[in-house]
Amino acid sequence: MKIAIIRREVSYTKGGAERYAASLCRELCNMGHEVWVLAEKLGENVHPAINYLHIPVKRISSSQRSQSFHLNAQAALAKVQPDTKIALSRTYPSDVFRVSDPLHCYWMGVRYPGKIRRFIENLNPRHRAIFKIERAIMDPVNTRIIVTNSKLSKALIAKYYRYPQERVHVIYNGVDHEQFTPDPGYIEGDLIKLLFVGQDFKRKGLGPVIRAFAKVIDKGYDCTLRVIGSNKPGPYQKLATKLGISQRINFEGSTKEIQKNYQSSDLFIFPSLYDPFANVVLESLACSLPVLTTTTNGSSELIDEGQNGYVIEGATDHLVEDIAEKIIRFLQLPAEKRREMRSAAQKTARKYTISRNAEMMLEQLNQ
Repeated sequence: MKIAIIRREVSYTKGGAERYAASLCRELCNMGHEVWVLAEKLGENVHPAINYLHIPVKRISSSQRSQSFHLNAQAALAKVQPDTKIALSRTYPSDVFRVSDPLHCYWMGVRYPGKIRRFIENLNPRHRAIFKIERAIMDPVNTRIIVTNSKLSKALIAKYYRYPQERVHVIYNGVDHEQFTPDPGYIEGDLIKLLFVGQDFKRKGLGPVIRAFAKVIDKGYDCTLRVIGSNKPGPYQKLATKLGISQRINFEGSTKEIQKNYQSSDLFIFPSLYDPFANVVLESLACSLPVLTTTTNGSSELIDEGQNGYVIEGATDHLVEDIAEKIIRFLQLPAEKRREMRSAAQKTARKYTISRNAEMMLEQLNQ
């Protein structure tokens, strides 16, 4: 089958959505399909059989970036003439639109809870452009089926749009179990190591993590926090200094080998304000790393409270206190129980493979 995958960036060295896109393309190639990637950027070493079409993007304004990628991707599709079109970024029409990025209709309410501020922001050309494309995608005439990677996203589509629910299918992400695997030589040290990973520090909840970490330290607990991500760390470094914990936090920037960070940590903290399904959670589980995340992150649906991690309510006034309470609960566990949680984390992740995800995607396409 000749399959077109549309995604702004496809790469193993970027965020979870970009790594998922790369893994899906690789798996479809391995299954013998003719895969065309329509992207602004394609990372190295995805698969030698991939056919790549560069999609130019206007960068004059943020609104033009979204609109130009959509229009140019559609123009490229007309040239490729694929048997099926899988959209992993906002564009239409398509055979499958997979909800990879946050649903803008919901995210705006989380990002701007005040009605006046939200009204003003909704007039912003960037947001208006995204809303326009998103509404068109949710028109059943433009999108044959929608694939979500969580029940959360399916519920939000039902709340905000009139897209037929029988055409919305939940398929959890898969993870590359060759790249993301436990470190067989891991030994828990005396100092518990906490880990945060994210490309958008604000939406992923780094601010609350740092404030919660300060509360944990103030209560006399001894642990460290590593921050991985390419976002500008300045404001968060200032916050850590203000709270007197800068010596205990290491801002390490981005990395091409994120699995090493998972493998050498004890608890992954990811209190996202909103994520359809943060793939970093599944990656960390595959590396035997228990996870603390929020109900507003779709991948929290994989977490069994107290067994392979913890789940707290997302985007609340008591978020900082909840994070601190769960960290302390983890720190108070005997070493044996923490080892059991690591084992349970990997056991959970084993169920979710890239091949399983690709097969389920094609199964829906063929119906």
